[in-house]
Amino acid sequence: MIFWIEKKYKKEYLNSAKSNGIRYKFYGDFDEENKNKILNFIFFIRRNYFFPIRLNIAFCNQEYFKHHIDNHKYYAAFYGMDDENRKTYPRMSVAAKITKSNPLDDVLFAIAHEFTHYYQWYFLEEDIRTDRSLEIEANKWSAYILDEYYALNKFEDIN
Repeated sequence: MIFWIEKKYKKEYLNSAKSNGIRYKFYGDFDEENKNKILNFIFFIRRNYFFPIRLNIAFCNQEYFKHHIDNHKYYAAFYGMDDENRKTYPRMSVAAKITKSNPLDDVLFAIAHEFTHYYQWYFLEEDIRTDRSLEIEANKWSAYILDEYYALNKFEDIN
C-alpha cells in the first residue's frame, strides 16, 4: 500500500529529481469561479503534500476525453512518461469543465484519483500490483483526501 507524502516527510525525498512539486496550466476559456475552485484544491494539496518528482498538470476546458481506440469516456489520466525521454516529467490531464453532468465534486475526485496514481508510479506499485487493486486504492485515497479538504474548508455549497 502506498501513501501520499506529507510535507513533514519532504526532506526524505528531496533527492528524487532535479525539479519537484506541481505545475499546472489551464487550456481553454475557463469560468473564473470554477477555475478558482479547482485552484483552491490544488493549493490545499501543495500545502499538505510533497511531490518528489515534478508533476505537470493540464486542465482542459471540456467535460471528458474520449479514448482513441474504443471511444470510452474518461475524465482524467496520469502518464508516468516511462516510455518517453527520461528528462520528461510525468503529467496529468484533467477534463475540468464543471457542468451538471461533471460537477466540481467529480472533477476534484478525478484529480485526487490521478494524484494517487502518481504516488503509485513513484513507489513502483504499478509493477507489483493488479490494476484493480491500484484503482480501488486510488478511489479510497480520493475519498479520504476530499473528506480532509472539505472538513478543513467547510464547504456548504461546492457546486
